[in-house]
Amino acid sequence: MKQMRAAVIGEDISAGAFRSLGFEVFPAAIPEQAREAWTALDIDEYAVILVTERVYEGVKDLVAAIAGNPLPAVTVISGTGGRGGVGQDRIDRAIEKALGTAVSIREEAG
Repeated sequence: MKQMRAAVIGEDISAGAFRSLGFEVFPAAIPEQAREAWTALDIDEYAVILVTERVYEGVKDLVAAIAGNPLPAVTVISGTGGRGGVGQDRIDRAIEKALGTAVSIREEAG
């Protein structure tokens, strides 16, 4: 069985943190750089690809094109500058697909 790889595409500060975990890091400050990094990958060699929210828009269509494949698993992560909501939207859609209905999660005031 061949050794699968893991990659992260995104801002250098956010993506670089994954280097110590064994991820290959592809710095991308803007969506166009993320697209260039993605197209340079040999997708079949990766089990996991993380993409920061800030640059996800540049690879959104490419991720959708492989969404039915078991690998690689592609996950959107928060990067520097806080949450953009892309990751939460994807989780919400997955839950809705699995359950057949949307689930509303409310934060309690405290």
